[in-house]
Amino acid sequence: MKNSPITLPNFAATLAVMTVLIAAPAAAQSEAKSGPYIGVSGGITLPGDSSNSGEFDADVAATADFDAIPAGTELDWQTENDNGFAISGQFGYAFENGFRVELEGAYSEYDVDTHTGLSVGGADIDSLDVAVLTRGAADAANPTVGAVIADGQGGVKNYGLFGNVFYDIETGSAIKPFVGAGVGYQWTEVNYSPSGVDVGDDDDGVLAYQLMAGASVELSERAEVFGQYTFRANAEDADIPLNLLPATLGVESDQSIVSAGIRFRFGG
Repeated sequence: MKNSPITLPNFAATLAVMTVLIAAPAAAQSEAKSGPYIGVSGGITLPGDSSNSGEFDADVAATADFDAIPAGTELDWQTENDNGFAISGQFGYAFENGFRVELEGAYSEYDVDTHTGLSVGGADIDSLDVAVLTRGAADAANPTVGAVIADGQGGVKNYGLFGNVFYDIETGSAIKPFVGAGVGYQWTEVNYSPSGVDVGDDDDGVLAYQLMAGASVELSERAEVFGQYTFRANAEDADIPLNLLPATLGVESDQSIVSAGIRFRFGG
């Protein structure tokens, strides 16, 4: 699988700096501080493959070369994705007992690498003439379904709003590991256009969740930097109506996100 270049190189550089800071011994002593804070972060998103599945919403008429496809027939294929980027902003409140609550706005995007294994009614049709989908005339000069969908044009964008809870582990130093979890709502915008064919281009909003772990390093009384790993996923597939076919497809959006950021405390 090829990886697309990250379009926010500054975040990659920041991540490297944060890693060095977090690994370095901390001379300063620290204790839990309460009060509101704001933060911003960005990094690399490593999306999982999507096992797309759905069904035809209406009958597809038979042609001289191909049988009809009845409404309700299952439609499935696998999509492999390239790496992408993620950014987010946070507004939260820290308590003296180590807990933090936070509202986070998050955005991520990544490109499609390739599609494989298109099946209709449980039968793999990658080796068939692409006219089986376009309902054109079969021709030996036509490409196969598999050849058309192997070209990975398109991409996925995610817009999310999450409520998070964190626990900062007090170490008696400027370094504080933390763990957290969040729930929210995420809009997944899908564009599938292999070989320039407009297969689907739409979005859907669903409940989502995330799990986080990382460490922060205190820079001053008011500022700290942090590195974080996040696993983020929709609680159910995003339902995307297709343009090429009278069908609706469920698309997965599981992501591992490695990010770095900075938080500023105020008040108190």
